[in-house]
Amino acid sequence: MEESHKSSLILILLALVFVMGIGFAAFTQNLNITSSASISSTWDVHIENIEVASEINQGKNISATVGNDKLSANFEASLMIPSSAVTYNITVKNSGNISAKLNSIIFDNSQNDAIKYTYSNIAKDDVIESEQTKTFSVTVSFDENYTTDPENKTATLKMILGYVQA
Repeated sequence: MEESHKSSLILILLALVFVMGIGFAAFTQNLNITSSASISSTWDVHIENIEVASEINQGKNISATVGNDKLSANFEASLMIPSSAVTYNITVKNSGNISAKLNSIIFDNSQNDAIKYTYSNIAKDDVIESEQTKTFSVTVSFDENYTTDPENKTATLKMILGYVQA
């Protein structure tokens, strides 16, 4: 009897393992997750154009050029008398697909006390959206309050624009 008891117990245990295996298989599912992502961006902010907007009181443009980095410009003007001035319109274009924010605008003048510069229609934190342009003005002038006749009447000015992702 003991042997039939053992056989019954083994059969019950085998049946239990079989039922558990079927139950586990019934509740087990495969979860497959597949994905891919691609980020494509283009950064292309540059000075597109510089043009002379005006020459006032014997002020004459000598040159206006875009630097090799495409975000700097050099201006040179002949300013003969107080209140002589040359105004330049500068167009910056964002040809990329990322918005650009003006982080810095630096001017380095020729250290000639008789020469001053001003700029308008541009400020730190200005944003140029993708495929948009921004035009602003820079005026180089002979200070009308300057009381002596300077030896050098040529004004040189370098402008450097610093853009970051907006």
